[in-house]
Amino acid sequence: MKTKTRSMKGKNKRKVIVVSTVSEDNILIGAAKTAASKAIRSSKALGLSFKIIKGGKIVSVHADKSEEIEREISKSSLDVSKLKKGMYLERK
Repeated sequence: MKTKTRSMKGKNKRKVIVVSTVSEDNILIGAAKTAASKAIRSSKALGLSFKIIKGGKIVSVHADKSEEIEREISKSSLDVSKLKKGMYLERK
């Protein structure tokens, strides 16, 4: 991450943080991983159940570490190889 300093009127200076889009994505992914692991850890400590996606299925994990399959996630029949950036998808 690069920082730049711009001088303003007087002796006050402010820092402007310049972040590229690639590093911004990495920052967001890291923050999401940290938040998810903290939420799971808190749920386990409080004895609450939480849901995860495992092998194309939504699984509910209970406090006693038992797993219950909620439902299966269906695969889309859409051919994504023909999609282009900026296209609008409409549901029929």
